[in-house]
Order: sequence, then C-alpha cells, then structure tokens
Amino acid sequence: MSERGDHPLPAWFAEVLAGGPEIADEDFVGTDLRELSLRRLRFTRCRFDEASLDELSTEACSFTDCSFDRAELNGSSHLRTAFVACSFDRTRFNGASLIECKLTGSVFADAPLRSATVAGGDWTAVSLGGADLRELDFSDVKLVDANLTGAKLDRCVLRRADLRGLRWGQASLRDADLRGAMIEGLDPRIVDLTGARVEVEQALAFAQYLGVRIG
Repeated sequence: MSERGDHPLPAWFAEVLAGGPEIADEDFVGTDLRELSLRRLRFTRCRFDEASLDELSTEACSFTDCSFDRAELNGSSHLRTAFVACSFDRTRFNGASLIECKLTGSVFADAPLRSATVAGGDWTAVSLGGADLRELDFSDVKLVDANLTGAKLDRCVLRRADLRGLRWGQASLRDADLRGAMIEGLDPRIVDLTGARVEVEQALAFAQYLGVRIG
C-alpha cells in the first residue's frame, strides 16, 4: 500500500507497485519519493541512491540488500520496518525516527544519526564504526555483535540494551548511561568510560578486566 498525502503518486511508481507487494531489483536512483507513505511492501536489491526521501513514512515494510547511499531521509519515520543488509553511505537522517525497526547487518558510513530518534528494535551486527552517536537513546535496543569501533557515544542512553559481542574498541562513552545493559564480554580497558553510569553488578564485571580485587 502506498499513499502520498495530497499529492498523486508518480505514474511510474504506481505502475511498479501494481505488480504486488514484492518489489525486486528496481532502480530508484535520484528519484523524488518525498512524503510517500508505504505500508507492508517488501523491497529486495533495490537502489535508492541519491533519492529524495524526505518525510517518507514506512510501516511494516522490509528493505533487503538495498542501498540508500547519499539519499535524503530527513524527517522520515519508520515503524516496525526492516532494513536488512542495507547500505547507508553519507545518507542524511536529520529528524528521522526509527521505531522498533530491524537493521540487522546494515552498514552506516558517514551517515549522521545524532538528530534521529531511536526506540527499541534489533540492530544486530550493524556497522557504525566511527559514527557520531552522541546523546542518542538506545534504550532496549539489541546491539549484539554490532561494530561501534571508534564511535562517539558520549551521553548516550543504553539502558537495558543488549550489548553482548559488541565491538567497541577506542569508542568514547563519556557520561553514557549503561544501567541495566547486558555487557558480557565488554572490555572496559579499550574504551573511554569517564563519568559513565553503571550498576554495582556491572562495575564488578568491569573490575575483573581491570584486575581489581574486591573485598
């Protein structure tokens, strides 16, 4: 299903959708798809590079092995949508929201997310190496096996997040909130945790890495 507010859908796009909810191997490079509302559509191996997708709204959609390189997703909103093994290279997300979304295996490169809103979801094996994620709220997000090497996570909220297997070497988590997060296997010696908030059990787990003897 697709709508576009008060504006008619482009005829060519309506024709693509007429074939059913499964859209594969389509080229949407550089197209204007602003303000579209997409629901329960499945895109596979489609290219949205350099497309104008500002204020795009998706609900229960899936994008698998799609690329959004240099696309504009400013003000877009995504509810329970899956972006699996997708590419976001220099994609703009100003004011975007990702609510209960699945981003498993997707790669973000120089894609600013600081002004985005994240609520829950599965970010397993996502690549965010070197990303500026300061002040984002990742509460309850599953970040298992994600790559956050060198990322800036200062003042981030990671409460109850699943961080098992996370790669975070040289990351900065100054003043981050890790209370309730699952941190098994996270080595505090390779990150900056200055001012980070943790629970007693987490502090004890970190102490083991530091060779601290308690009691």
